Amino acid sequence: MSNANRSETDPPNNIKQTSGDEYICPHCNKKMNKWQVPPFNFSDGLGWCTDHLYICFNDDCVFFKNSWEHMDTNYGQSMGYRAMIHPDSKESMAIPAGSVDAMKGNILDEIQEAKDRESIEKRQKAMASLTDAFIIKDIEPIIDILLAEDEWLSVRLKATEMLGDMKDLRALDALLSVELEHETIKEQRTKSIKKIHKANFTRECPSCAEVIKQRAKICKYCSKEVG
Repeated sequence: MSNANRSETDPPNNIKQTSGDEYICPHCNKKMNKWQVPPFNFSDGLGWCTDHLYICFNDDCVFFKNSWEHMDTNYGQSMGYRAMIHPDSKESMAIPAGSVDAMKGNILDEIQEAKDRESIEKRQKAMASLTDAFIIKDIEPIIDILLAEDEWLSVRLKATEMLGDMKDLRALDALLSVELEHETIKEQRTKSIKKIHKANFTRECPSCAEVIKQRAKICKYCSKEVG
């Protein structure tokens, strides 16, 4: 959607990054606040895979002010929404707000931002190393990141997606054996495994779980019939 055709209730698509991890809201030109994602899931939080987001908390922002009428008129909901951006994907969207003061308790102050700066830079470097490995089809570093329990969730999610896109059978052992707790990464793992099997005309033996050919009648590992 071009900016010329946008309305004041459309989700933002041109949020400006000034420097490092600072962003400017396109609707009011105010600095967006770094906001700590709560430990529980709400709205689309299940798929964020990050510990913070950037949200415009300017109560006079036209995007926020007009959102209340938009939600009431179109959905019959007494709520609004604020402009938001994801720190890794840079994806911009709207995040629901139940009141003017909703979510403000999770705004991170400048001191906390300074403490997190090094962590953000490391995460960006990890994402860059993933991309480099994907481009040269080097599967081992991507598997290492998938298996690293202390790695950022968003980075592990991207590694899981890349392994599926690479369609390399060597990734199956890692994908099948890794312990995952986050539901979004689990869902991506399932998609990646299916993608690898489809590309290689393989499947798992229902008895021994070894990888066999899709058209096999007898498992070559456990010698049992496979339907």
